[in-house]
Amino acid sequence: MNGFSWAFIAIIIIILILISLTRRRGGAAKYPEIIQGLLYDIRINQGIAKFFPELKKPRNFENANWLMNKDKIGFLGESLKLMLKETFALAEEYNKQIKQAKKAKNENYKTIDLTRFKELLEKCRKELEDWMIQKTGAKDLPPKYPSLMDSLFGQR
Repeated sequence: MNGFSWAFIAIIIIILILISLTRRRGGAAKYPEIIQGLLYDIRINQGIAKFFPELKKPRNFENANWLMNKDKIGFLGESLKLMLKETFALAEEYNKQIKQAKKAKNENYKTIDLTRFKELLEKCRKELEDWMIQKTGAKDLPPKYPSLMDSLFGQR
């Protein structure tokens, strides 16, 4: 290869590196992903709450996505933010009670009244799904399949 070819290849590589480094990450483009994660926790918790009294082994309520994203929900309305905080505070409280029951090797966790928790889960799910429909046109994000560029330079 001659000098021109190497220079051209070097310029292309530098441009691709600059493009990958200057792309915006996060921001408003990440909002649907945050909502999708919260919806995941809420839907799992609804399933657990539905069958909670019949469970032979107590299962903790999910809150991983909440813990990761609770400081990133400023774009949501105040009433929804407060409802999410109350919902996941109840989940944490119930998880503590379940942990204590496991430690004491008893079934006291079956006496937990989940009525308010189920109501909050349903309201949060409905409002988050409405937000997704309003902003993206669907309740759920379509699955992502990595492209060649995503594989080489990271996802957009």
